[in-house]
Amino acid sequence: MSERDFDFWWTVEGEWVEEPNRRRSGWSGMMRVRLDGRVFYVKRQLNHRCRTLSHPRGWPTASREWHYLHRLARIGVAAPVPVFHDVRRSSDGHEAVLVTEELLGFVDLAGWTGLEPPRRRRLAQSVGAMLGRLHRAHLQHSSLYDKHVMAREEGDGFAVALIDLEKMRPRLLARRGAARRDLDQLRRRQSLFDDDDWTALLAAHEAQFSRA
Repeated sequence: MSERDFDFWWTVEGEWVEEPNRRRSGWSGMMRVRLDGRVFYVKRQLNHRCRTLSHPRGWPTASREWHYLHRLARIGVAAPVPVFHDVRRSSDGHEAVLVTEELLGFVDLAGWTGLEPPRRRRLAQSVGAMLGRLHRAHLQHSSLYDKHVMAREEGDGFAVALIDLEKMRPRLLARRGAARRDLDQLRRRQSLFDDDDWTALLAAHEAQFSRA
């Protein structure tokens, strides 16, 4: 077996960071795996599918995430680097694997407590600008919690990335409504930014969102 082989990633040992979440006849879980000094996140799924307009009969949520990882790379929104993805049928049903590289040095928003106000404001602006690019591209994250927004200090500012794209979807005709729902969800699910920070985040978002 090799790192280009489904069986390798289906059986490689690691530590669960998200224990398999079981629903109906399927499950999905995430494992951290160390190989040759590198860290990978391996999502394994069985019969964990969703229906969309483009896939009315259903497709694995891991396949959906793989698709949007590549889409984000094309529009300049940072996300984990996709390494491997495949789907197969077994006697148990549809098995899927998605492998991504670790986001080195990134910490989720909940981990940035204790920032001085000026640095916190810069982080808010970086988050807003990144989300503005996402929404300008007619995409909605749909699960925008603080733990799904990652940040790393770079010089005087921050690099910001998105993770957990299983519920991402296109919003071709209602991108402002999609943006509002994502932003409202993040506002409710985060405790880092105060009202002034949030105003700065919204201004940075609008500057990117409204670009031609």
